[in-house]
Amino acid sequence: MSVPDVGRPAGRRLAFAAAGALAAATAALWIASRGKWSDALIDSGREWIVPDALSRGELLYRDVVYWVGPFTPYLHALWLRLFGSSFTTLAAAGTVESLAMLAALFLAVRLVAGRLQAVLWTALAIPVIVFMPNSGGVLIGMGYRHAATFSLLALTLVCGGRPTSRRDSELAAAGGLCGLAGLCRTEWGIAALAAAVLGTAVRSGCRPGVLRRVLLLVGAALLTFGAVVAAFAAAAGFDPVVREGHILLTGLPEETRRFLVAFSGIGDWRRGIWNALYSAGLWFGLFLAVRLLTGRRGDPARTKNRLRGLGAVLFLLCLLALLGGASGVFLWSGAPPLCLLSAILGIRRPGGRSSAVLAAFGSMGLLMSHRRIFHIGDSWYVGAPLLFAFVCVAALLRLAMASDREREPRVRLQGAVALTLGGLVALAFAMRFFQYANDSRVAIAGTHGFLSAEPNRAAQIERLASVVRRQTRDGEGLVVFPEGEILNYLSGRPNPCRHKMSLPGYLTRDNEGDFLEELNRVRPAVIVVWRRLTVEYGPAFFGEDYGKNIRAWLDANYERRAASGGRYPEMVLYLARRPR
Repeated sequence: MSVPDVGRPAGRRLAFAAAGALAAATAALWIASRGKWSDALIDSGREWIVPDALSRGELLYRDVVYWVGPFTPYLHALWLRLFGSSFTTLAAAGTVESLAMLAALFLAVRLVAGRLQAVLWTALAIPVIVFMPNSGGVLIGMGYRHAATFSLLALTLVCGGRPTSRRDSELAAAGGLCGLAGLCRTEWGIAALAAAVLGTAVRSGCRPGVLRRVLLLVGAALLTFGAVVAAFAAAAGFDPVVREGHILLTGLPEETRRFLVAFSGIGDWRRGIWNALYSAGLWFGLFLAVRLLTGRRGDPARTKNRLRGLGAVLFLLCLLALLGGASGVFLWSGAPPLCLLSAILGIRRPGGRSSAVLAAFGSMGLLMSHRRIFHIGDSWYVGAPLLFAFVCVAALLRLAMASDREREPRVRLQGAVALTLGGLVALAFAMRFFQYANDSRVAIAGTHGFLSAEPNRAAQIERLASVVRRQTRDGEGLVVFPEGEILNYLSGRPNPCRHKMSLPGYLTRDNEGDFLEELNRVRPAVIVVWRRLTVEYGPAFFGEDYGKNIRAWLDANYERRAASGGRYPEMVLYLARRPR
């Protein structure tokens, strides 16, 4: 298996053709998947309602209860202020910000691989990560893409360059980027700083001055993060920022802790371990197969040894499959063990750029897999950590290719790896096209095609928004329990409460009195409750398993009203309107 030798003009033409094909495939996938990137009722509405409130002059934490850092909502508030408060603007913002994330990934892979491989790994991230459906919304949704971008850039600064000539400004900039990652999501900033410290130590080896470099890095991160948090604490108050906002990760409710454990897959850790090992073995077996095909000809002994190695891996895969490794989601489940392997290899070989990359990006990928350590699939919180796994695999491939001392087989292996990556990119795009082509969701009227739902659910949402508009006047408030802020968007009715969400954890026994006090004060014109199953947090239904006092208050102070034309939409428990 080899790659034909082409001249520079032909190589440029080939590169331009490949770039054009990638751009066309990305644009086509964007169109085919439009509106199906995130769930219409879960999280997406919050990603609009918070920056919308900020764009109208409200202050985060004081006027809007918010659990993570201020960077993402204020950046999106600026977008909404400049280009209009709509999901079209949020999609445009997500597209631009995803391009920035991909550029950061390219720079990171470029530390350990050639330009072609960096392009291919970046291209693979487009269908796998950017267009991951229902993933918390890389294109419309949660701000981890900002945290991932800052983290990638910080680790790239730390691992690049020469340690003996490293300027203090580079480490200060890396620390500042870690602080910015923390201002997106605090846990990302902590993980990025820890990985950057490890990368700095491994890159510097035993050279003098490593402690000073680490202190400079940590100091810049703490200064960036601390200054902004202190400013918000001074403006909004300590309790709204720290106690209610949990920005320092203190006082997390029991329901949230339960969700973190349940979502991680630890409860099924036995099958999860086999799942992770099976996935990692699958990718390792693919590499061994490629290496076997590109090995030096005329060396039967080496070929025989590689065949034995490939056979051993295939036997191990069969054994892991029997143990449950091939059941359920497994394609990307090998990312955490590969990141762990990378970190170990990097720490054992201090002093080089590749070692620093392995240690820093491996530890970062492992730390950020805490959300979903087992059974990784197309789901919330798992997209961005895969970015660091991609960098790790690129670094591991470089080490494997460099281990072959003979130039001819090494060049063939490099070409075969590039061809294999190109094939994986094409396959990933094809799988995403197929997945979205078979997605039965339809666009929800009023969202310009950027939010969708199953036909019945879309009709229910549209009908309920129409009822709210008819039964209220402009400026009157609408509150949706436990979430579903898309109704505020479609009806044009604001949520007058500080608490925009009432999922378990956001609403607890300790703060239910605060919710009731606020509802008594603002008296929203309409309150909608829909049966959102929340067993991942513990309590299942609002008003039945939690929020019972609020439900009793609603029954005592509001009258139930049916939507015109008959019964309530299936997803809604009741539509309540205060008596005039």
